[in-house]
Amino acid sequence: MAKPRTCCSRGSSTSRRLHRKAERRSETRPRPKRLHRNEPSIALTRFSISHVPAVAALVILGGCQPGGADSTSAPADPVLTPSSAIRVKVVSVVETGISGSGDVTGVVTAFRKATVAAEVGGRVVHRAVEPGDAVETGDLLVELDRERARLNVEQAQARVNSQRVDVAHTLHEYRRAQDLIAREVISQDVLDDLRFAHQRAVAELGAGDSALATAQRALRDTRVLAPFSGTAEVIHVQEGDYLTPGSPVALITDFSRARLRAGVTAADAALIDTTQQATLGFEALGGARLWGSIHSVSRIKDPSSGTYPVEIWLDAADAARLREGMVAAVQLPYTTEAAQPTIPKSALFRKNGELRVFTVVDDIAISKVVRIGRSRGEVVQVVEGLSKGEQVVVDGLFALRDGAPVLAEPAAP
Repeated sequence: MAKPRTCCSRGSSTSRRLHRKAERRSETRPRPKRLHRNEPSIALTRFSISHVPAVAALVILGGCQPGGADSTSAPADPVLTPSSAIRVKVVSVVETGISGSGDVTGVVTAFRKATVAAEVGGRVVHRAVEPGDAVETGDLLVELDRERARLNVEQAQARVNSQRVDVAHTLHEYRRAQDLIAREVISQDVLDDLRFAHQRAVAELGAGDSALATAQRALRDTRVLAPFSGTAEVIHVQEGDYLTPGSPVALITDFSRARLRAGVTAADAALIDTTQQATLGFEALGGARLWGSIHSVSRIKDPSSGTYPVEIWLDAADAARLREGMVAAVQLPYTTEAAQPTIPKSALFRKNGELRVFTVVDDIAISKVVRIGRSRGEVVQVVEGLSKGEQVVVDGLFALRDGAPVLAEPAAP
């Protein structure tokens, strides 16, 4: 059965006949001469007129195409393809309350530590302790030559004895003069001179007593003693050394307890629960875990680290295993805080001194400035800049720029 002829099929055969007829005319017609630039082209005008039927037919046939005028409408929006967009992995912002503890690093120091120095000059005649020796309060560490100090004490004592005699003599003379003036034997001026002489003798005796006490102190200081019970860690002198006042003699430490110092941010300092104990992990002790009480959280920032010092005390049983300078991983107990937007730390990057994240909205990466708060493990709270449910990039963000098209995939949990 023959197919029915449609408008489009009739128009197609008619346009072909008109096109072949126009080609034959152009082949048989002689080529026009080249005209001057300003002269009108009659040949071109004739050619254009001769093609009017063909052009009209093509226009008419165009109306027969499926869809009519709608087929010439603007193309649809371009679809993102892997070649034009960056593949990234995203997670949703969730709200959680980070509580329990925060991790910082702390360093062990002795509960007490002192560098004992010589308070007087002299030659070392005896060293009573060696490094590592245990000492008690008042134990002898080093003894200096005492002979010169002993002579100074004897000289000061003799001077004081002489001054005491002067005081007694002037007092006797003053009282005798009081009796004589009552009988009008001496004048008032003589009595005043005797009174001043007695007062001068009393003052000189006071100065003599002070000089004697200084000499006696210098004699005692020739024996350098331990200021507290502990261990003589370092002895800086040998017998025969000459010391001047202030020369270091020994380093004494007290590990009956231990201190551990760590630093926290201002935000964390306000959240530490000082009523609970901190957990301390020591890699140098094979990963042993100890516990200590939080003694203080400073209100003054340490200028060297920019953090606020936290001091933790450990009791004697644990301190016996520790040494100065040991590093511990400290878990500080925090008070519970209201839930806030939380994201992985891998979503953060720094640009122009600001912490930022990339969020994804309608397959477009948007850079946002954020302010973070407390952290725990690999997650951190966002105090400002994000809301619950937003999508943040956690993988591929370093290849992004603000406004870049992306193909987002959920990150593995």
